[in-house]
Amino acid sequence: MSHDSVRQEQFLKLLDEYKDLIAKICYVYSSPVVTMDDLYQEVAANLWTGLDKFRGEAKISTWIYRTAINTCITWVRRDKSSKMRTDIDEAMLMADDSSENDSRMERYRMLHNMIGTLKPMEKAIVTMWLDDKSYAEIASVTGLSVANVATRLHRIKEKLSKRAEKPE
Repeated sequence: MSHDSVRQEQFLKLLDEYKDLIAKICYVYSSPVVTMDDLYQEVAANLWTGLDKFRGEAKISTWIYRTAINTCITWVRRDKSSKMRTDIDEAMLMADDSSENDSRMERYRMLHNMIGTLKPMEKAIVTMWLDDKSYAEIASVTGLSVANVATRLHRIKEKLSKRAEKPE
């Protein structure tokens, strides 16, 4: 088996294993102008390009987070006119008609809407925190210190709480 086919097989396995993580990050940063699919393809291309450079100094999931977030932030910065998506996938809304699910989906939609108004780095921090990443993992991905992550996360939570109290 050639080096290229081994590399391609390794890449496809990696992409399959982390597709949900990548999709979630792309969804948070998508907009009507920059679709989730566009972002996903760009992240995949950057992962492919960077695969040979991955030295294993960080966990593979940390490297994927960092690559996905940096790719999405770069796209958002390039497209200053884009407004972050504030709606939720219709498929998710139609997933279950129970009132408990409706209530949960409404809370999810409100949270997603509020996260959509955050700055790109704030989105990265809160998304990883919601994924139960430790402050150290978030710091590793974002390049911030652990103390800075804690401070920023505290401020983000305060900002989201204030927005939840008085929706715009």
